[in-house]
Amino acid sequence: MAGSLRHGTVKGGKEELRASVLKPYLLRLRSEKGEKGVRQLLQGAGIDPAAAENETSWLSVTAVRRALRAVVDLFGEDALRRPGEWATSPEALGTLVRMLRTAEHPVDAYRFLAQNHKEITRIALYELDESVDGKNKPGGAKALVSEVRLSYRLRPDAQEDGVDADAAGEDVLCAAREGLLASFPRIWGLADATVIHESCLAKGGDACIYHVSWQASRPARGALAVGLAAAVLVGALMAVAGGLPAAILGAILGGGLGAGVGFFFDRTKGEEALRVFEKNRIKALERGLDLRGETAPQIQGELTGTVLGAKYKIGRKIGSGGIGVVYAAEHTSLGHEVAVKVLRGAAARDGGEIARLRREAHIQVHIEHPNVCRVLDLDQMPDGSMYVVMERLHGKSLADRLARDYVITPGFGIPVFIDVCGALAAAHAKDVVHRDLKPGNIFLCEDGPAKVLDFGMSKLTSAESLTQQGYTLGTPEYMAPEQCIGAPVEARTDLYAFGVLMYEALTGELPIQAPSRRELLDMHQRQVPEPMRVRRPDLDIPAALDEVVLKCLKKKIHDRPRDAAALEEMLAAIPLADLPKVYPPGVGRKKASLPAPAKGQEDKGTMPKVEAEKADEAKAPPT
Repeated sequence: MAGSLRHGTVKGGKEELRASVLKPYLLRLRSEKGEKGVRQLLQGAGIDPAAAENETSWLSVTAVRRALRAVVDLFGEDALRRPGEWATSPEALGTLVRMLRTAEHPVDAYRFLAQNHKEITRIALYELDESVDGKNKPGGAKALVSEVRLSYRLRPDAQEDGVDADAAGEDVLCAAREGLLASFPRIWGLADATVIHESCLAKGGDACIYHVSWQASRPARGALAVGLAAAVLVGALMAVAGGLPAAILGAILGGGLGAGVGFFFDRTKGEEALRVFEKNRIKALERGLDLRGETAPQIQGELTGTVLGAKYKIGRKIGSGGIGVVYAAEHTSLGHEVAVKVLRGAAARDGGEIARLRREAHIQVHIEHPNVCRVLDLDQMPDGSMYVVMERLHGKSLADRLARDYVITPGFGIPVFIDVCGALAAAHAKDVVHRDLKPGNIFLCEDGPAKVLDFGMSKLTSAESLTQQGYTLGTPEYMAPEQCIGAPVEARTDLYAFGVLMYEALTGELPIQAPSRRELLDMHQRQVPEPMRVRRPDLDIPAALDEVVLKCLKKKIHDRPRDAAALEEMLAAIPLADLPKVYPPGVGRKKASLPAPAKGQEDKGTMPKVEAEKADEAKAPPT
């Protein structure tokens, strides 16, 4: 059969499948065999190379079958089912732009496929069943695994046209579909999904039924593995030196130290995974623009020394993220320093990102408060790219401080928290809910008060939001119960996130942790955090401060502080005289074991949303 497909008469046919089905395999072929190998395969299949180059082109089923059969002959039977790294190359993501604009985690990709199957096939329908009971999940890892069942059925009119006449060739199409379904989690930096083929058209079935399961999070193994290894090693050494009591003590101390090292390793790996989805999303956006001939000029590294708007002389780049670059700049006539944030690449043409930047500028320019980063201007460059001009801040974010010191003392933290209360009170007075309060959005100025950044995710309670009702937007670790279910938010929604932030800053740990985004959102609605003084008895956290933080973390809105001003009064009433401003070296990190942090991306597969993380990347950073 393979020989007849490869060497037989090339037949035409209706253009019924997107060229994207071939793209990962052609990219691999180009890498291993060169352009000549690609041309030979396409010519043998009767496909115009120009059509295959553009993944949005439509190809006939007959021609695609020939091409896939040739791929199997070259690379083996599993090549179609495991496209590997080629599945997330920019050219393979070009047809997924719409999905990647809104998706948060892998299940969204399968939902999109079922709802928008006409974007990749004109001959069949995908139907999604998410009600999989998961009884057979291996290793008891039920909480870490997500799964769906998809059916692929030929449309009646396609069958009438004889599309399924070559049933013997359906096996390669089916294998390619398995490859597509398996590769979706890769977009979130996760391992390939496991695809079990329960029924197949090629074997006489009425439909292809695929049971798809994937690990929804990267399990944190570093802390456990390193902790156990350190416990065994130190315990054994101490046993030789001092007997059983010394061995037990050594195992405890070694395990604690090892767990701490492993925890930070896991945290670093987790943060790296969170960025994978955003990188892939930007690659897809840029590829989509390239296909339409609208690729925006690359601005990073090209603005230094130029003058924007005839008044802002651009200096060095002081920060960059997936969607933006931040430059130090100087007002040419007034001479004062500013920071200029510019949307770059595909984000410069993304209506959602432009709207978010405009909203951030509009809100921050109208909130006049010393604890809110001031926005001075908003304009466009000649190529249409948006930029916003903000006050220049010197210092570092609270997230940077925690990454270095792990915790802050109550004596240092309470004044910072009071500053944040002032910013929230000013925003709430304008009917603005921040919705994304987290350590990365609190800036600790070297020579002034703390400031709240990044109102791009905020919601005007008296106006329409940028997102639809019921859509959860924010960073899951800090989201209030009502925000987790997409319910209306209000000022006290920010106070819950602020409670999470204070808890994390004072203890070094999030109050609520879970291995997946879905579980994290659920636990925010029902799990009551333990007091900080219980979680970290080794730290001198005042009981009054513990009570204030736990009050912010109440599940019911009306049980939280009345407003930010009331919270500020509660914090200001805590005496600071006997509270240390800094801990002695190593005190904040001293603990027997450290739980792995919630990555909350994992129905995101990532968390990537990744919607919230990209906003954090592009804010004005420290010098």
